[in-house]
Amino acid sequence: MMACDAQNPGGRFRAGRQLAISALLLALVMFLFEYTGLDFQISDNFYDGTAWIVDADQPVTRFFFYDLPRWLLIAYGSSLCILFLLSFVLKPCEKFRTRRILFIILCAILIPLTVGTGKKISNVYCPYQLTEYGGTKPHLWPFQERVSGDSGKCFPAGHASAGFALLLFIPLARTRKGMITATVGAMAAGWIMGGYQMLNGRHFLSHTLVTMLLSWIIVCLLYFLVMESRLLKGNWLKS
Repeated sequence: MMACDAQNPGGRFRAGRQLAISALLLALVMFLFEYTGLDFQISDNFYDGTAWIVDADQPVTRFFFYDLPRWLLIAYGSSLCILFLLSFVLKPCEKFRTRRILFIILCAILIPLTVGTGKKISNVYCPYQLTEYGGTKPHLWPFQERVSGDSGKCFPAGHASAGFALLLFIPLARTRKGMITATVGAMAAGWIMGGYQMLNGRHFLSHTLVTMLLSWIIVCLLYFLVMESRLLKGNWLKS
């Protein structure tokens, strides 16, 4: 969807069109999964009645599918942020004071932050917490009024947002091959991280799909604001 239509014949990324398509898909996903029961039909295959097929506390799988990808992405984003800040005081670092670098930094910060904020206010419980899977909590729609003293913090999928943040490299690619490579890499990272959380009962499929679409919406919006609209005027940023 993203790579094949992300570039027009003139070679320019069409952020507005991608925003409109993604918003419609987001609404469709929310409606489809809430009213069809698909989430439960899919997650039933990952739960044998007593346990999930992947143990969330198993240290080896947790390290490779949870901790390591997150640390690598945090290290990359933090390094760019430091270099960008140093570019204002150290001349050798001035090459990092560009719109592209600022765009990458903003995506790396705002995608996980937006998804994380959504988790705090959506009041949705994780699959493993639900009565259908041996837990004690009811299944609630996003933003539905809670029925107990605590609240769910499981929608959208927070862990996968770090992987889907790599979607930011699609509009930065200069060739169609580069776009396809960026799309494959970002999808692989996001779905590996999100799939791990689905297999251990931390998320439904819809949680990960919503995170993917939200991530892409933020990428498109920031690309328009930083790279296209030129709202950030002045000579303090290089092209």
